[in-house]
Amino acid sequence: MSASPRRAVVLGSGGALGFAWTIGALAALETEAGFDVRTVQQLVGTSAGAVAAALLACGASVDEIRRHHQGVPAPTDPPIAFDYTAGTGRALPRRPRLLVPGSPRLLMDAARHPRQARPAVPLAGVLPAGRGTLAPVRRLVAEVVASSGLESGWPERPRTWVAATDYRSGRRVLFGRDRVVPLADAVVASCAIPAWYPPATIDRRPYIDGGAVSNTSVDTLVGEDIDEAYVLAPMASTDLDRPRSPVSRIERALRRAITRGLVADVAALRASGMRVVLVTPGPADLAVIGANLMNPRRRTEVLESAMRTTAIRLRADLAARPARPRRASGQPLG
Repeated sequence: MSASPRRAVVLGSGGALGFAWTIGALAALETEAGFDVRTVQQLVGTSAGAVAAALLACGASVDEIRRHHQGVPAPTDPPIAFDYTAGTGRALPRRPRLLVPGSPRLLMDAARHPRQARPAVPLAGVLPAGRGTLAPVRRLVAEVVASSGLESGWPERPRTWVAATDYRSGRRVLFGRDRVVPLADAVVASCAIPAWYPPATIDRRPYIDGGAVSNTSVDTLVGEDIDEAYVLAPMASTDLDRPRSPVSRIERALRRAITRGLVADVAALRASGMRVVLVTPGPADLAVIGANLMNPRRRTEVLESAMRTTAIRLRADLAARPARPRRASGQPLG
């Protein structure tokens, strides 16, 4: 009997609705690909994807997270102390107190080395510090870590990387690879969207959302001992719709830019011999998501849409390889 492939699961950023879509897509992935996400060798999470990666790495199953997110936990499910409706704050950011750049140093570095900076990094430096709070997210992760019994405070299997952006240098930091800090601190740093939340300070150094450098950080898998990678990217889309709303058109333009970079990163991985399955929201998902990924009111619809559409895409994508045993949702693998 051949050994199981060494797998990685990469979870991109996407706000409140990106998290909902990711959980629905993960549920479909487990069913269609026939493996428990918690058994993979590598998890990479950015922003909303970092929250999902942290929960999985601490032992919460996709089905437990899904049921809690839908408000129908089973009697045997562990408690998850998080309000998905209000835990990330408002659907729109609070007005900043001062309209001053959040990181003048990033702006100066971008001016000195314009070809080295990714476009979103100097933009993050221009935006003022946000006034929202990620305290509920911090409590969620800290409580899950405590209940999991992790002695080191950081998951060892699956190997877990959480992407954030150093707010002084503009460089990506992979917590869990480059340095180890409390998992809750790393996740909050990865989620600190400029102008929405204040930078997260760790050891007197500020960090912001890892999506400022890369929406998924899938490129960090180059050179890793991984046979196949599954990339779930709620802010990209390889199959866009054509909305009429001007706001939605702007949102789709952002998606196109993110998708171009992501597709190039995936191509580099495939060229190295790694098998990569890329899943992004399609037109049916986008119709439910709308233009505001931070609006939690649509979260249940988004999750359920992702379960349906991702299952269809994965069946087509996985049909060419030998079939693996499927499991019914909520059932252990055979």
